[in-house]
Amino acid sequence: MPSFKVIASGILLTIMYCAFAPLNVFSSSLKLLNARFGAFNESEEKPPPDLAQACRNLLSEVLREAGFDRKMDSTTGSLGVRPTRALLDLGFRCGDQTIYLTRRAPVRETDKDWWDVQRWNPRFDYYTGITLDRTRFLFAQSIFCADASNPKIWDDELQTRIKSTLTAVDERWVLALDTAYHFAPSRWEVIDHAARTLNASFMAFDLCIADNISIRQLVVLRVLTRLLGAPWANFVTTDQYRQKLVEAGYVDIRIRDISTNVFEPLANYLGEQDERLKMVGYGLGSFDAAQWMFRWWGKSGVRGESLWLRRNREYHNN
Repeated sequence: MPSFKVIASGILLTIMYCAFAPLNVFSSSLKLLNARFGAFNESEEKPPPDLAQACRNLLSEVLREAGFDRKMDSTTGSLGVRPTRALLDLGFRCGDQTIYLTRRAPVRETDKDWWDVQRWNPRFDYYTGITLDRTRFLFAQSIFCADASNPKIWDDELQTRIKSTLTAVDERWVLALDTAYHFAPSRWEVIDHAARTLNASFMAFDLCIADNISIRQLVVLRVLTRLLGAPWANFVTTDQYRQKLVEAGYVDIRIRDISTNVFEPLANYLGEQDERLKMVGYGLGSFDAAQWMFRWWGKSGVRGESLWLRRNREYHNN
């Protein structure tokens, strides 16, 4: 029977890109604020030159840790044994990841700036995305406007789409790229749904609390999560997160901490952007608080940003 892997990694906040994007201000630099802090390759001596490439690297890291390899896909495909795959994308954010996962070449002219050889990007035979943002929904195909965190209220059209794609493939995957910690009232319902109902592997970027957090840091963190609109129920330690995954039915869980590559570099980047924006009369404004927050996280070790790898129990296609 096929085996399935799940990944989750602690990472950043996409709210900055989504806030700045409508202004189209310095878009080439700002478009990657949703992945700067975790989108990297540990083999590289320095971070990517721009935010778009960092976003791409972040997704590639998840796919690589999940065990995907395009070269292997090509080999097994030529032998007629490549497994078919379906992907359910929970909260696809600003959409670049959708293009990357579903296309083999750039779609827009600007995509060429951050595209790569897609070494770790496999072929997904079916892609289904879910977003609460109706504007994005109206401009996309295979995307449904729904609350990704609450499977109980998914409409019949979405449920039918998911069932038809998942039963037609060998491998079932669910992706939550830097979204699960925003799910209300918590992420656990949809993770349990992915494991028990969809019988799918799960890969994601996520946040957790460091095991050695102090009471003072915990109080500050709780205030920050409220300001960010992230439910407190989503903030647990690594061990507590692991236990929740075990209870859902996931096994073979690996954790890779990437905290040191995330917060301090992001805070430095925001400082650089602030200086550039001031040259044209702008500035970070309220995002000064975000810069302070990321620097505080980096120095205090409050947040354990990690990549997780999990494997779901074997299943029979039905």
